[in-house]
Amino acid sequence: MRKTCIYIAFIAVLASCQYFQKEQPLDAVAVVGDAYLSQDDIANLLPEDYTKQDSTLIVSRYINNWATERLLMQNARKNIPLDKQDQMDVLIEKYKVELYSQAYKQELTKQNLDTLIPEQSILTYFKEHKKDFKLNEDLVQFRYIQLDPSYTSFDEVNSLFKKGDSISLRQLDSLHLGFKNMFLNDNIWVKKKTVFDRVTAITPGNENWYIKDKKYWKLEDSVGVYLVRFNNVLRRGDNAPLSYIRPTIKQILLNRRKLNYIKKLEKELLDDAIKSKKFQVKS
Repeated sequence: MRKTCIYIAFIAVLASCQYFQKEQPLDAVAVVGDAYLSQDDIANLLPEDYTKQDSTLIVSRYINNWATERLLMQNARKNIPLDKQDQMDVLIEKYKVELYSQAYKQELTKQNLDTLIPEQSILTYFKEHKKDFKLNEDLVQFRYIQLDPSYTSFDEVNSLFKKGDSISLRQLDSLHLGFKNMFLNDNIWVKKKTVFDRVTAITPGNENWYIKDKKYWKLEDSVGVYLVRFNNVLRRGDNAPLSYIRPTIKQILLNRRKLNYIKKLEKELLDDAIKSKKFQVKS
């Protein structure tokens, strides 16, 4: 029944089209000159949950776009000078070769390249290029808990929060259902904007007062009560910490490995072609 609806929609759309010729392939849905659009070309256009109105609109738009492109192409062939067409054909062929080549290299890289980057390689690269990694924004290590002003066990939570050792933090984590929000891993570097988003009592206007190394604060605003502790703060222009830029370094090393693999692949391909005489330079 659904397929029947699709074909009915096609017929309804095509009845208003002027693209047919007397002679056309049996499965043609639309024809422009020598080009034609078959039922298979548009069989997968419609989403799973569609209405008859949706199907008519989608198919009509697709057919009209297809026809417009073909008409423009045919007119271009008639009106653009032949020497210009020859130049364009060369570019098209070049792009075709590049497209196939890139797809082939990507597939080989995907199948054969080892993407595991040893930690020692990351550390070595970081030490050798540390001065190249400067922060372009402030970073912080902090933890916080947001409580409702009426929270009944505030003193207990505040005591555990101030201690900040692993046992205390695990206890706080077990109580998290009573908190409005929290973030306790102050070993992770995050962007300063995260502080503004999570602790609305701290703003760009008062950040210089609150965002400091080794500082604890109890703050309150209309949203709730906050317990906040800053572990460390790095400013724009400081050297970036390894933990923060590790993904960047990993990607750099992976890209380097990929380039080396492709160079090796291209050299082996050329050498094999020369050896088997598939590639020859005529003198």
